[in-house]
Amino acid sequence: MAVIEFLPDRLNTPPVVWRGFTSGEFLLAAGCGFLGGIPVSIPFVFLPAVGWVAIPTGMLLMPIIVVFIGGRWVSNYKRGKPDNYVWRRLEELRARVGFSRGLIINSRAWALRRTRPFKRGTL
Repeated sequence: MAVIEFLPDRLNTPPVVWRGFTSGEFLLAAGCGFLGGIPVSIPFVFLPAVGWVAIPTGMLLMPIIVVFIGGRWVSNYKRGKPDNYVWRRLEELRARVGFSRGLIINSRAWALRRTRPFKRGTL
């Protein structure tokens, strides 16, 4: 039976969909833009000619802006790093904020707390 001795690492990586985003990263950026469009569009609600229509318009336009600007930034940010770097970084941020307990990020040196000095040969 033939065996493939060399299997490229890039064979199982998710393909780049657009502007450096994989499909999961693209959906994450679009979702952040969708939610970010709400506070950006609230000041436009108070304009007399615009009204409440500014909120759904902002929610539809902000993902486009975030994906266009963020695509170049993400491709530069991920250059030379592992494939899951963005997701591991987000998991680390969640752990630091306190939303996740699956990642151990607290490292400390060992400390021996003795009340009296240690003498060799005694317990």
